[in-house]
Amino acid sequence: MTQHIVKNSLSIIIPAYNEESAISSTVNRCLQAAAKLKDTQGLEQIEIIVVNDGSTDRTPDIVAEISGVRLLSFPENFGYGAAIKYGFSQSSGEYLGFLDGDGTCDPEFFKPMLELLLASSADLVTGCRMHNQSKMPIVRRVGNFLYARMISLLTGFKVKDTASGMRVIRRSSLPELYPLPDGLHFTPAMTCRALMKDRMVLKEIDMPYHERQGISKLSVVKDGLRFLLAILDISLTYRPLKVFGRIAMTFLVIALLYGINPLYNKLVYNSLSEGSIYRLLTINTLILAGMTLLSIGIVAERIALSLNGSNRDYSIFERTLLFLFSVRKMMVAGPFLILLGVLLNIGPILDYLTTLQISYHWGYISTGALLVLAGLQLSALGVFERLIETIVQESKNSVQ
Repeated sequence: MTQHIVKNSLSIIIPAYNEESAISSTVNRCLQAAAKLKDTQGLEQIEIIVVNDGSTDRTPDIVAEISGVRLLSFPENFGYGAAIKYGFSQSSGEYLGFLDGDGTCDPEFFKPMLELLLASSADLVTGCRMHNQSKMPIVRRVGNFLYARMISLLTGFKVKDTASGMRVIRRSSLPELYPLPDGLHFTPAMTCRALMKDRMVLKEIDMPYHERQGISKLSVVKDGLRFLLAILDISLTYRPLKVFGRIAMTFLVIALLYGINPLYNKLVYNSLSEGSIYRLLTINTLILAGMTLLSIGIVAERIALSLNGSNRDYSIFERTLLFLFSVRKMMVAGPFLILLGVLLNIGPILDYLTTLQISYHWGYISTGALLVLAGLQLSALGVFERLIETIVQESKNSVQ
């Protein structure tokens, strides 16, 4: 059955699971707000849909007694995200909104949110609860702040509230946001995915936020971990180079800073103390770990690029990495470093072959081994990148 979409209309979805203490007030406030919104925005239609997510209390009975509202019910609890997605699929609005059924969000605020959506190129507008007047509990405020900082760091876009339960979305943008999870991590996953998509625009606007009525279904530890995993999963799926690249460069910069002192002593005094062996081992480990993560990030980015489309806006940092670590450069740099490492150790190698002893300083062996291993990694990276290019090209040819 083809879904009928009504132009210039809004569908408001209210997911509800055991919200008997708040659902009546929430729905009635939505009805009042909808009447005002329809008049001021000139909308053709506003529908309100409550999705009963397998409630075991009187939630569905209370909603059924309120006229002007559609009630959809799950036979069991499928999850917050599942309820919202089902509501979307059964709605007819060109614009989609949702808010929690616990009384924390003010339906009147759909007006400024919709105004911002229509007046801008935004794909979705989220209500931000991270402000001084917000009644958000301190534990959630701290957690939300940390997740917002993480998403901002991973995406390069500043966001203040990752898990807001009140949003307005263009239906035409929904396919770009899917797939989304069924649980309470639905909202942070949506935020992260929107910011990861180059062609999507997310805007935030401060909104009133009140203490909830009834018992919260959110587990700080369990759902907090789900939030974290959802953010990392989407980040690694869409922008792996941004994640792995930054961690890798952090390792490499630490290795560089840690190596300044022994390098200075070697160049100026031509000496390297025996105690420096631990420093050099640490430096080698950091460099190899950094190069390994960088290789994973670049290969994963090539794969993500082929799967998610080539129209992508890269930061200067990402463009630089992709330019420096191209197939051709890796196929040259890898063997060159291997050769350089062997040449640096040709003396110790010949020394050992002729005397079964090594009289050279261990620093030569350590540096040579690092160059050989780094060269092998770059060569392998070049081979993998070339293989990915071939697979992608053959896939395109088969489609044509």
